[in-house]
Amino acid sequence: MKDIKKQIRRRRLSYWSRLLFLGLALQITVGLAKPALGHYPEGTAYRAFQFPDHLVPAIDGDLTDWEVVGDSYAILTGQFHDLISPEVKASDSDDFAARLMVGWNKAENRLYVAAQVRDDMHQIDRPAGSATVLWEDDAMELFIDADHSGGQFANFTELSHEERILRNGAEANHFVLAGPPPDEDFFVNFSAAAWYALPDGPYTKAAIEFVGILGGKGVTNYEVMLVPFDRIDVNAVFQSEEHLLQENEILGFNVEFNDFDVHSELFDAKWSLSGQHNSYRFSDRFTDLILMPLEGTFQTTVVKLRSWGRLKTSLFTELYQRGVSE
Repeated sequence: MKDIKKQIRRRRLSYWSRLLFLGLALQITVGLAKPALGHYPEGTAYRAFQFPDHLVPAIDGDLTDWEVVGDSYAILTGQFHDLISPEVKASDSDDFAARLMVGWNKAENRLYVAAQVRDDMHQIDRPAGSATVLWEDDAMELFIDADHSGGQFANFTELSHEERILRNGAEANHFVLAGPPPDEDFFVNFSAAAWYALPDGPYTKAAIEFVGILGGKGVTNYEVMLVPFDRIDVNAVFQSEEHLLQENEILGFNVEFNDFDVHSELFDAKWSLSGQHNSYRFSDRFTDLILMPLEGTFQTTVVKLRSWGRLKTSLFTELYQRGVSE
């Protein structure tokens, strides 16, 4: 009888030990997992329009391709925050007005960004050969954290020069567009990965169209395409980790518009979508972007295109078989 009681006690101890082990393992696993960090403004998420395969935009600065995107997707002036004068509420005016749109395509695994900015004084005065200070002109700054992991991704001042080259822009991306430029440089990525900063490359494309007078009133169109990555290797794309976009996924995203007016060395305003400082360094200062499913009208179009494709294939097969039999 004593042996039976001992066996029962051991089994109980073994059972509770296993439960304790599983609980600790679960805590460790959850602790190690990357959280989907909340971004700014709290409770706000912007939407990316899903382009059907036959309607993806050409990256040329002409935004007529974006007319297919409904107004409900547009991000307007009043949704931006001035980091220089936070008490100033953004609104369309002669001084500054912006319209931003974001899209994506599942088949090509690409993000698309387009913006139109109206400004009473479009300032581009950097000297030729100074692309590293592109952001010191009127510009659009674009930030992407594809896996929404947050954290520091650039400006590692405590590291050596070699380590900074490897780490800057490896886990999130910071692009700048400004123009028309005094040289051929209007698009830069603050990463040492030259292959991921091409205005007409396989992984990035960019274009600017400006109508107006430099130093005076004008309208600037910005347009960008990029293939997203979870990790960028400075040396080669095949050593990097491409991020596969999925419907209803949330990405880290931010846009800032730099506005210089009378004093070209001082910001008149810096309009930020997230409203947070230091986006150039920390990706948890971004906002949230949701990749939307195809709109209902385009789902029907896609089905029709596929059906027509199958019909053409069957007709060709039938005609071919007739030719052979005759």
